[in-house]
Amino acid sequence: MQQEHADLVVTGRIVTMDMQRRVLDDGAIAVKNGAIVAMGTAADMAKRYTAARSLGGPAAIVLPGFIEGHTHCTQCFVRSLTSNELPMIPRIYSPAQRSLDAEQAGVTVKLIAAQLLRAGVTTMCEGTLNPAHEPAIVQAIEETGIRCALARGAPDQDFHHAALYEQLRNKSWLKKRPGEAEADLAHTEDFLRRYPARGKGLIRGAVNASALLGFSETYFREGAAIARKNDATLQVHVGRDREEVEFCLSIWGRRPIERLADLGVIDEHLVAVHAVLASEREIELLAEGKAALAHSPVECVANMNAIPNLPRFRSRGIRVTLGCDNQGNDMFVAMRAAWLIHGAKFGVGAYDPEFLTAGELLAMATIEGAQALRLDDLTGSLETGKAADIVVLDGNAPHLLAMQNLPSEIVRFATRGEVQQTIVAGRVLYDRGELTTIDLPAIAAQARKGADYVRGVVGERRYKPLPSF
Repeated sequence: MQQEHADLVVTGRIVTMDMQRRVLDDGAIAVKNGAIVAMGTAADMAKRYTAARSLGGPAAIVLPGFIEGHTHCTQCFVRSLTSNELPMIPRIYSPAQRSLDAEQAGVTVKLIAAQLLRAGVTTMCEGTLNPAHEPAIVQAIEETGIRCALARGAPDQDFHHAALYEQLRNKSWLKKRPGEAEADLAHTEDFLRRYPARGKGLIRGAVNASALLGFSETYFREGAAIARKNDATLQVHVGRDREEVEFCLSIWGRRPIERLADLGVIDEHLVAVHAVLASEREIELLAEGKAALAHSPVECVANMNAIPNLPRFRSRGIRVTLGCDNQGNDMFVAMRAAWLIHGAKFGVGAYDPEFLTAGELLAMATIEGAQALRLDDLTGSLETGKAADIVVLDGNAPHLLAMQNLPSEIVRFATRGEVQQTIVAGRVLYDRGELTTIDLPAIAAQARKGADYVRGVVGERRYKPLPSF
């Protein structure tokens, strides 16, 4: 039999994350033109294919590239300045993000991409709110080669939240800025023409109606229609903090997810981001509409007021994608954090170690995350015809020896230290300590400069100085 040519062959213990959750103990994947063209036993694939390069080996563990389900790259210079502060999103995060110029925005994307690729992440989900940053963000994504679900949008209304004691004299209010929703959504439609939500390129467009406070009823209704028309996601921070719940009750007499239901935007295209304060009724509304949840477990602990009732979401069939949201930028950390915080809150109290299995967490970081972001036709599992988005782990690393149950060992014990290669669309973007598309020394200098700049902009907005130790 004449051998076929492949660009790359990856061998090892292949965790497919397909519908049957097959594991090929001595398997191989053939990659050509950025896609998986064949899979099978290592012996059979060696007979069928000759490759320009081979990766892995008998001891390697081969996984689908991880899906990072929610981040804002332009917040990465500020993350330490939010430590030990609540609430801080409008006071520190948002002003820092707005202060960046386009060049700085591009640097943040490269820095986040470097961190994610180092940890085996092949796809990130970025939400951008500043149209002035978009060209630089797109350029940086294309230069790094990481895959991205890129949700774009810009707020179109002013608002004021009357905090607790201010309510003695004032009320919360909002005011739509006429014409801005229509103008910005026209940009979104153009963006989706250039980066289709079901395209084959690195970037897939999405609609970002970031929050009920800054985006009008017009924006939500028309943005949802655009998402449906283009088979894209509509991504919304909702049920994020107490202030948002108070605002929605004061303006509409409805909780945040109830308000989304009133607007008719809860369907399979909606990705509810965080939803840490979702009530039982609101979880039911998301389930009935077949919406998805983007859950950032480390961010919940670091900068939020609550932890979502993840077992309840999952019991109602809601798809979950795990996000980093600039905390750690490492899906091994995100999986382990979800296991620990939900185990402590829900598992220990019920004496139930199986309420959330390692297999479920691994699915959230791969195929289920891809399903939530409507990327599963392209990535999230290792199957013939899908993009060659692959991570190769060193199965001989001490933390992964004496293995007895593959999903449990990966979720509980594996780290980015075991990542040998990260491959996106057949390109090796991280290879044994080297980032092949990112000039890390240059990014390091720019990141230090950016961090100093942002500290000067928002450092004094903290309630108290950062602790030294």
